[in-house]
Amino acid sequence: MHGVCLWKWSATRGLPERAQLAATVSCRHLERTPMETDMDMKTAIRKGDADAVRLLLAEDVSRANALIRWGKNGCVHTHPLHFVSDMLFEGTLAKGKELPLIDALVEAGADLDFQRNREDGKKSDTPLIGAASLGAEEVGLRLLDAGARPELRGLFGETALHWAAFLGENRLTDRLIEGSDLNLKDEKYRSSPLGWAIHGCYNPPAGNHGKQRQAAALLVRAGAVVEGQWLESEQVRADKAMLAALRIAMP
Repeated sequence: MHGVCLWKWSATRGLPERAQLAATVSCRHLERTPMETDMDMKTAIRKGDADAVRLLLAEDVSRANALIRWGKNGCVHTHPLHFVSDMLFEGTLAKGKELPLIDALVEAGADLDFQRNREDGKKSDTPLIGAASLGAEEVGLRLLDAGARPELRGLFGETALHWAAFLGENRLTDRLIEGSDLNLKDEKYRSSPLGWAIHGCYNPPAGNHGKQRQAAALLVRAGAVVEGQWLESEQVRADKAMLAALRIAMP
């Protein structure tokens, strides 16, 4: 940066005074804005700097879909929309700063349903599944508002609804019910979203919102099948609220 300014200073010798002044002002402007030239998308998202994200996208709109490399030795490649939820989950991104970042990316044309083809033939999770699985409920709701598809399946053959139910994100669960298969069983655990809600209730996951009973009630009201083994579970039988949620549609 200093080398550029020195070149501009020497190059202005012999120019009229007004031209020298204009060149000097231009040089000083460059010196005052290192953030605008040096910050990358990864750093801007981590800092929760939506203005910087918008500036970077204005310079190159393809950044809205350029995978961000992070993790040990940059081994993780993540879509920017998903990366927002990752940073929120790990506490790097302050809660409350996620939505302006999502809005900036969506407005720039970020792929709401991005899935990377993995070497094992499977597809990576969508940004919506990422938000649901990482406890970023507000992000998930905003992505749905923008048109994200809830029926898409992730790495385990599960949907965002499985994760929202598992983490007890009742508002996101409510929104995901329309457009999702309520009784779809994932490929790894062979369980429906309701089964995930019950498991999450008694085995609280990281990022837990704690409203699995409310999520279960929403699912049952919407037509989710209640399996007999769940009603016979000692944990459920001892939990009046969960038992009531599972029986809510019974005559």
